[in-house]
Amino acid sequence: MISQLNIEEFRKRLKLNTKLGNPKISGSPLHAFNLIGEKNKLFYGYSNQNDFKITKNAILHPIPFILEGKIKSNNLNQTEVSYKITSIKFGYYWIRYFPIIAFILFNTIFIIEKSPLLVYLSFNTFNIILGSFSNIMMSYKKRKFEKNFKTIFEIDN
Repeated sequence: MISQLNIEEFRKRLKLNTKLGNPKISGSPLHAFNLIGEKNKLFYGYSNQNDFKITKNAILHPIPFILEGKIKSNNLNQTEVSYKITSIKFGYYWIRYFPIIAFILFNTIFIIEKSPLLVYLSFNTFNIILGSFSNIMMSYKKRKFEKNFKTIFEIDN
């Protein structure tokens, strides 16, 4: 893909919009321990001259995806950008499979303790809604993250 920025402007915007850190930690629940620092920056990760790894800079609602890319100068006014979005395994599986684990665990407890039917139905309904909502939001946030990246760096398809 081609960015309408020259390579120096691309690097400058990347540096201005990225808080330095390990992006694998940011996309997992462990990022909650990183409460201090630059919250006004859109991305969290690192970059060097020709490649970068970034994710969304978020404390409460991180996304479990890393955008890995390489840049090279195409001509004086454009930069060639190649990137791919990969999942952060721990954060991705946490969001994806935690509702299933909670379903099994709590239903086992409900059966052992002989809980009332209303508690059983209420919890399972809540768990199914929350799990579905989390997975839909994860997909939406991934698309929004990629769109923000393309907008900031003026990338055309």
